[in-house]
Amino acid sequence: MIEQANVATLRKKRAHPAAGETTENEFLDAAERQFAENGYAGAKIRAIADEAKANLGALHYYWGSKESLFRAACRRRMAPMIEERMARFEALGESPSSIEQILRAYFEPAFLSHREDPARRRLFCRTYTRILTDPSPEVKAIVIDIFAEPTKRFVGLLRGACGHLDDSAFYWRLHCVFGVFQHAAGYTDDIGVLAEGRFDTSDLDAGIDRIIQFVAAGLKAPGV
Repeated sequence: MIEQANVATLRKKRAHPAAGETTENEFLDAAERQFAENGYAGAKIRAIADEAKANLGALHYYWGSKESLFRAACRRRMAPMIEERMARFEALGESPSSIEQILRAYFEPAFLSHREDPARRRLFCRTYTRILTDPSPEVKAIVIDIFAEPTKRFVGLLRGACGHLDDSAFYWRLHCVFGVFQHAAGYTDDIGVLAEGRFDTSDLDAGIDRIIQFVAAGLKAPGV
């Protein structure tokens, strides 16, 4: 139990950290790196505190549990992408003119994230991939929560644009859509290994164009 005097000190520290003290963002940076490298089960609170050069009691006080800390780290990292998705959907309106527009609105904010900063992009891709693939029930619940609004909007728009498909065909194809973009956003570097230098894999605009063309063709194909 943290003593009252220490609680007051921690509150001041979080709001106005003194020189040399660990800030909230430094806690979250350390947590994100640990989650990205080790997954939810492998990320240890002690390791996060050590990396942040922080008192273990401070982490427990700020977030109370590893789940709360992970939720905060995910929300912080994913918030700009989610906001951009929602802004793009708002700009599209209720009846977008093409399937391609809907796909771009949802997937470009992830695929092109931090393109100007390779180091930040690599961390984002590792974190994003971990969030989407980690098998822990805690992570699955967090994913459903933080991605609920843009995902519901995306699925609704896409379903409206795929009136030629019955529900069975549409949702199985949607399953494939998420799989394609999940892999593309998290493992972009792999294509360079496979291509063995045959083309410029750093051209992300060309990459997303080709992926969207491929996915849209699958969605547009007649139902069977």
